[in-house]
Amino acid sequence: MKKTVLLLFVSMLIGLNACRNRNQAAEQADDSSTATTEAGTPSGNVITERLTGLGLTMDSDWRGISLGDAYSAVAKREKGEPFERDDEHAGYTVELKNLETVDVLYYQEDQKVSAIEVDLYVNTEPAVDEYRKDLLAYFNKRYGTGETDEETTTWTAPNGKIVTVKDVSKGKDYGIKIRILPSDEVVAMMK
Repeated sequence: MKKTVLLLFVSMLIGLNACRNRNQAAEQADDSSTATTEAGTPSGNVITERLTGLGLTMDSDWRGISLGDAYSAVAKREKGEPFERDDEHAGYTVELKNLETVDVLYYQEDQKVSAIEVDLYVNTEPAVDEYRKDLLAYFNKRYGTGETDEETTTWTAPNGKIVTVKDVSKGKDYGIKIRILPSDEVVAMMK
């Protein structure tokens, strides 16, 4: 009888321990949505493989560059020679998978990055949809829900930046245009 009670007691302890371990594992899984990655950004931060390929992070406007950064930082950050350069801007091409490309124009004023314009060229309409979905989630996470008008979604960031994402596909030419501008630049463009 003592052996039976002892076996029953040990079985209950093992069962309780297993339940406790399962609960701890579930709590850790819930906490992983707010855990940080090696890069120091939240793991639930919506940076997909596609966005990683574009070089996006949660701590810069585009590819490690933000409006207001020293214009000289662009040449240090971007690899290779620009495809165009003048006193107002420099443009760089980034090669992606599947022969898709990104052209990034960094504009400058007073030796500071004043605007960023991005042309994303992809091969298919589904690729446009996938990139657009990822970009919308990324910018919604950073700036709140954007306002959509036809093919353009616009965000107004708390720091005065205006970000737009527009599907510019025509016929069999598929693409997305992204603009990151200071709000006063947007007002000037509309005049």
